[in-house]
Amino acid sequence: MILCLETATKNCSVALFNQGELLGFRAEHGQNFVHGERLHVLIQDLLIQFDITVRNLEAICVGKGPGSYTGLRIGVSTAKGLCYAGKVPLWSIPTLGCFKKEEFEEGALVISVIDARRDEVFAQIWKLEMGTWSTKTEVSSVIVDKDSFSDWQSDQTFIVGDCTDKVERLLDTNAGKFKIVPNAFPDARNMKRLLDSEYCKEENVAYFEPFYLKDFIAEKSKKKWL
Repeated sequence: MILCLETATKNCSVALFNQGELLGFRAEHGQNFVHGERLHVLIQDLLIQFDITVRNLEAICVGKGPGSYTGLRIGVSTAKGLCYAGKVPLWSIPTLGCFKKEEFEEGALVISVIDARRDEVFAQIWKLEMGTWSTKTEVSSVIVDKDSFSDWQSDQTFIVGDCTDKVERLLDTNAGKFKIVPNAFPDARNMKRLLDSEYCKEENVAYFEPFYLKDFIAEKSKKKWL
């Protein structure tokens, strides 16, 4: 059995797989991050439901990013702690591969995006070839304007992610050249398709760090201090 965690956005999700089949799933979403309070509760509920412990797992797999600094830090530190305590391997999967893709047909191009605030997104392009998804670009930070992704425009190019409404607005008149899927969050259930692929990597529990892509920048507090 493999426990999967995806915490890179405001969606906090966990899924349990056995021989490629989804056994159970838990998720919570909020405008403020609930990961610190709820992630361990979701994991515990799922393990209790199936009467297993961490030591019964084949591995724990975590979405490695990019995404929210807070969400990634909590998800990865939780996965590392459980792996260390249970003496099980730690695996990672790119978060931009954790969107639902079952509905796409052969030859489809999917631009996966995650909100990076303001007019910026984290983006990566995937293609379905011979029934297998593969990356066509590296993960990048993109300031979106009407000319973004112009080299990938086609009637089989989809944009999926947690901020597609923002992307559609910034693409302006060129938005109609893509098929834009309504806002959707990366999800632990969708890690299944990559568990047996080259994109699933075994990591060193002691030294693994999330893939932030950008340096963390602390925002100035808006509180008024006396």
